Amino acid sequence: MSSAVFIPLIPSAAAPVRARKASFLAGCQRLAARLFTSRRAPAAAATAPVLTAFQEAERVRAMADDLLKTDPDFAQELYAAADRHEYEHAARA
Repeated sequence: MSSAVFIPLIPSAAAPVRARKASFLAGCQRLAARLFTSRRAPAAAATAPVLTAFQEAERVRAMADDLLKTDPDFAQELYAAADRHEYEHAARA
């Protein structure tokens, strides 16, 4: 009997599967950690300026101006929505 150790020259077929499984499980672990850790809202979102109804309507009208040449029907809908929004908020004040 020989004392030689058998070392296969061809890697095991299960080795890539084990590596993929370990990588997949590590990814799942990172995802779960991200899902269950609480995070505060970004500071920029917390300090966003409060817009008036007029300012919001003006932003929608600016979008409508950009779309007027490419999609005039949708632009008209945006103009109407901006007017409704401004009118509804003016009635509440």
